[in-house]
Amino acid sequence: MQHEPHISRRRFLIAGIAAAHGLLISHLQRTIGYAIRLSDTNLAVTARIYCPFIIVDKRETSLTATPSPTATLSPIATSSPPTTPFPSATSSSAATPSPTTPPSPTATPSPTTTSIPLLRHHVVHIYSPRATFWNYSTGWYGDSVDARAVAAMVDEGVTRLTRTATRADAWAALLPNYQPGQRIGIKVNFNNASRNDNDNQIDALMDPINAVIAGLLAIDVAQQDIWIFDVSHGDRQGVIPLRFKRRCTYPDIQYASYADEHPELGFSTTEKIRFNAPPNAPIPDLAICNALVNLHYMINMPIMKRHVGAGISLGFKNHFGSIDRCNVLHNYTDIGARFYSSNYNPLVDINNHPQIRAKTVLTIGDGLFGDRINNLSVPQRWRTFGNAAPNSLFFSRDPVAIDCVMADFLRAESGEIPFADDYLRLAAKAGLGVYERGDPWGSGYSQIVYERVNLT
Repeated sequence: MQHEPHISRRRFLIAGIAAAHGLLISHLQRTIGYAIRLSDTNLAVTARIYCPFIIVDKRETSLTATPSPTATLSPIATSSPPTTPFPSATSSSAATPSPTTPPSPTATPSPTTTSIPLLRHHVVHIYSPRATFWNYSTGWYGDSVDARAVAAMVDEGVTRLTRTATRADAWAALLPNYQPGQRIGIKVNFNNASRNDNDNQIDALMDPINAVIAGLLAIDVAQQDIWIFDVSHGDRQGVIPLRFKRRCTYPDIQYASYADEHPELGFSTTEKIRFNAPPNAPIPDLAICNALVNLHYMINMPIMKRHVGAGISLGFKNHFGSIDRCNVLHNYTDIGARFYSSNYNPLVDINNHPQIRAKTVLTIGDGLFGDRINNLSVPQRWRTFGNAAPNSLFFSRDPVAIDCVMADFLRAESGEIPFADDYLRLAAKAGLGVYERGDPWGSGYSQIVYERVNLT
């Protein structure tokens, strides 16, 4: 007697067609300037008004989840800065270090100094209906952000994540070994940007970053030691737009990009990603940018968005902007591409490198507008958020768990994205965090400690 195959021929063919469709769209968009956009007009999505309650106050209630033994990943404090300083805000190119200068010491794990252990797999979701007010037709969406509301969201997010009372206490808990003179980087996403950017394609917003900077200043981090960076080098050569920098509240913050701010920093000759790709599809070593290598700590700030090739683009993929020639990886990360496999994804190797894994103290997902269509489109209203912007920020110290939650919101809004979270399953197997699919609108999660807060 013949047994029924584990996957029917019909389901196999449907999956193959979906993958081929994704590859075709990705190829066409790269070929003709991304003129084609994925259609979502036939999706059956239920519009919901965001649930106005706090699931649980983690500062007042004992938690059922067991804290991870690696509760805090932060660099061990050093008595003096590394021998490879960044250029100062007023330095000339001639005074800056060569890209071949030896890197600063690699960060290593150290225990937290807070009295309450920080949960590794805790994801805090802060929602505020006042955060944005764009009419989706005129002006730049970045001018339609309530800076005070966003600052309150950031402060609430970090205090709930650390179960502390004040902004300063929260950042001290996230950076327990910080020493004056150490450098802190904020990895942003400007994949659609130009220096004089004036379109509405999705990119990083300054308002949540201003709030992060305020928190760092509260623990006496100097402005000149805070670096905002995105050194994208591949299909597009990254810059940091003027309109973004004009919204920065702090004049001495430093920036690094590939073709605009401090390009002379370049890429490291020693710190490289070595990929564990299959033997039949090897990937060359790719250098890490010195803007990251020379940091002591890092905060990753991706945007919650779908992606024309990879399905989703969140915290893991944000580090395409931290390495050289990231475009060579599209054949491995784009679903249906030549070397795509559910058993291997280079995003895991990138995020498992000590320069990223050990230096990252926090991930903040920007879902103020997000992009429910793809990584190249203009933000649109989300039907699952009551036909409005998501007005959300996500906070976690677990890079896998936070991507899982944001992926679930994208899935609820725009439908299933076959294979899009393969990299998260693989990342969990590599020990980078907890992988779980759940319902953030309803029953939540069993492994991820998910906390949802509505700020009115």
